[in-house]
Amino acid sequence: MDAHTLNIVPVLSTPVSALDLERSLTLLIAAKDQGTFEHSNRVAEITAEWIQYMKSRHQWVDFDEQDLVLAARLHDVGKIAVLDQILNKAGPLTLEEREQLNLHSEIGYELVRDLKSAEKFALAIRHHHERWDGGGYPLGLKREQIPFFAQVICIVDAFDAMTSDRCYQKARSTLEAIVELEQNAGRQFSPLLTESFVQFLHSRNT
Repeated sequence: MDAHTLNIVPVLSTPVSALDLERSLTLLIAAKDQGTFEHSNRVAEITAEWIQYMKSRHQWVDFDEQDLVLAARLHDVGKIAVLDQILNKAGPLTLEEREQLNLHSEIGYELVRDLKSAEKFALAIRHHHERWDGGGYPLGLKREQIPFFAQVICIVDAFDAMTSDRCYQKARSTLEAIVELEQNAGRQFSPLLTESFVQFLHSRNT
C-alpha cells in the first residue's frame, strides 16, 4: 500500500454508516479518475437491475441487496492508489504496470476491511478479479471459494468494460459481449450466474 493510501486509512477508521462510507469513497473515486467513477456507477446500476431480475425469477435471493450494490459501486475503490499514467495508458501495460494495477483489489480491501459497516462487502472488493477456474487474483480462488458478491461483480464488471469506450479499446455491442461471457462461462465466470445474467440482458432488450 502506498503513502497516499496510508494517509486515507486513518480518516476512514472512525465509525461511519454504510451511506456515509459510500459517499466518502465515491467522492474519492470521482476525484481520482472520472472514467473509474462512471464505470463504478454503471456496474452498480446494472447490478441493481440484475438483482431485481433475480428476485422476479426467485434466483439467489438470500442476500442483502444494498450490500451487493454497495460492493458493486466500490469494487474499484483501490484504484485511487494507482498511478494516473497506468489507469489512463492507451497502449498495453508492462508486466510491472500490470502488477501495480492488480494491487487495486487488495488496496480497496485494506481501505474498508476494519469498518463495521463494510463487513459484508469488503471481501467482494478483494476478490472481484478471481476466476472460476482459479486463474485470477489476488489468491487464485476457484468456484464456490469465491464470495458470491465477487462472482456477481466479476460478471457485471467485465460486461461494462466490454460495452464501454476505453482509452485502449472501442465499445463492443451487447450481443458481442454476451458471446464473450458465454465463451468464458466456467473459465472466468460462474456458469449459473452467467446464464442468469445473459437471460437478464436479453430481457432488457425485449
